[in-house]
Amino acid sequence: MLAIFKTGGKQYSAKAGQILKVEKLNGLKGDKVSFTDVLAISDEKTNNLGEPILKDATIEAKIVDQIRDKKIIVFKKRKRQNYRLTQGHRQYLTVLRIESISYGGKKSSASPEAKKVKKTENKNVTKKDEKTEVKVSKKKVVTKKKSNKASPVKKKSVKKSVKKTTETKKDK
Repeated sequence: MLAIFKTGGKQYSAKAGQILKVEKLNGLKGDKVSFTDVLAISDEKTNNLGEPILKDATIEAKIVDQIRDKKIIVFKKRKRQNYRLTQGHRQYLTVLRIESISYGGKKSSASPEAKKVKKTENKNVTKKDEKTEVKVSKKKVVTKKKSNKASPVKKKSVKKSVKKTTETKKDK
C-alpha cells in the first residue's frame, strides 16, 4: 500500500516500513506520530484520491531521530556595488519510520524484519608481522607493507659549558 501525505508544507509518498526525513516535528526519539492529511492511497487493485484529503485515512509513524541536514551556503552579490553576503543554513529534520497505513478497514503494516534495526558490530582484528601489517574486518582485508627505512634517531644535544673567567686589571 502506497500513501501520499503532507506535512511541513511538503508532500511525501510512503510505504509501510519505509524511513523518511521530514521537516521537524515536535516529539522525542521513540514517540509515535500519526498523520491524517492523506492525499491519496494506492493498493494493487484500487487508487483512492482525496478532494483534497481522504477521510478515515491515517498513517502511523515512529520517530527514529531528530537531526540536522547538511549545510547549504546562501551567497548574495550585486555587481559593481561592493555588496556580498554569505550565510549558512542547516535545516532541522525528523527521521520517521512508517509503521502502518490504514484506510477504509484495510491496514498495511511494516514487516517485523523492517521494524528491527540491525546493529552489526564491525570487529577489526589487527595482526602484525615484522614486515607486513594485516587488518582483517568483515568487509575488507587490507594489507600494508611497512617501510624498511629506519626511523630517524633524534640526536642528543650536548651542551658544552665553558666557564668564563674574568681577569682583573692590575694597576700598572
